[in-house]
Amino acid sequence: MGYNLYLVKSNGQAASDQFSREEWDRLRATPEIPDWVYFEDGAITVKSPTEEQVHAFVRLAAANGWRVQGDDGETYDVDGAATPAPAEKAGLLDAVLKPLRAFLAGRKLRRSMQDVVCPFVVGDRVRTTFRTGGVVIGVDPNAHHGLGSITVRFHDGSVLGSYFVGHDLSKEI
Repeated sequence: MGYNLYLVKSNGQAASDQFSREEWDRLRATPEIPDWVYFEDGAITVKSPTEEQVHAFVRLAAANGWRVQGDDGETYDVDGAATPAPAEKAGLLDAVLKPLRAFLAGRKLRRSMQDVVCPFVVGDRVRTTFRTGGVVIGVDPNAHHGLGSITVRFHDGSVLGSYFVGHDLSKEI
């Protein structure tokens, strides 16, 4: 999966910023457009550009009064240097609701884990897909915000931690 750059007419948000097929055809008829520039769904883009392609794309944008914007919202100046997109400020409502959302998500997780019990006790001999000879040295049902924690020490002294669910441990016989 590559990283794309786009030509934008103004702020890149409105439908009026999309390019029409006619605009693309007119632009494509000029020698300004290299073969590596594409038109797709109203956007003029370059996919996974090299540094030289970024510079050429920025020059093309400047010549037409447009800007170049990347997948992460950053813009590019005439030298091809990226300026990160400004971080969105959280509003007062978001600031007030953030702790409540965290509390509700934690409660939902704890409720979903309510009936999940650790399949091991301290002292059990366990193995993973690739290792044998482990001994459970700790079990904490409240760790990881209610997901639980299993701690295993192997014969070489290494220690592995895992959750109650989705672990790769099984009892050795």
